[in-house]
Amino acid sequence: MRYWIALLLILVMCPLAHAKIDDSLAVRAIIGEAGNQGYYGMLAVAVGIRNRGTLKGVYGVRAKHVDREPQWVWDMARMAWAESETNRIHSGTHWENIKAFGAPYWVSSMEMVYEYKDHRFYR
Repeated sequence: MRYWIALLLILVMCPLAHAKIDDSLAVRAIIGEAGNQGYYGMLAVAVGIRNRGTLKGVYGVRAKHVDREPQWVWDMARMAWAESETNRIHSGTHWENIKAFGAPYWVSSMEMVYEYKDHRFYR
């Protein structure tokens, strides 16, 4: 009985552990967040999205400039999303383009785990 209660609690409290992120939205988010950061910048954001388990709060999903990006950027973002499934280059779940926006208010409660070009990644 305890086993089933514990299992039920885990499933109820950890819905993101089983959540599937829509590939097309993830690629869009990667471009919106790091379309100008090269392949490894896109990979870093893709890994952050997978670590987070959701696109909630990810600016890039709704970024208007994404629709104007050339096909090669979309192709690169798709490759980064695919590679991020097995190549977890960092453990961060949050990130910020510190060169464009500075340090966000929430970094004081988080640990920086990775940095690439304009982005810092935190958990």
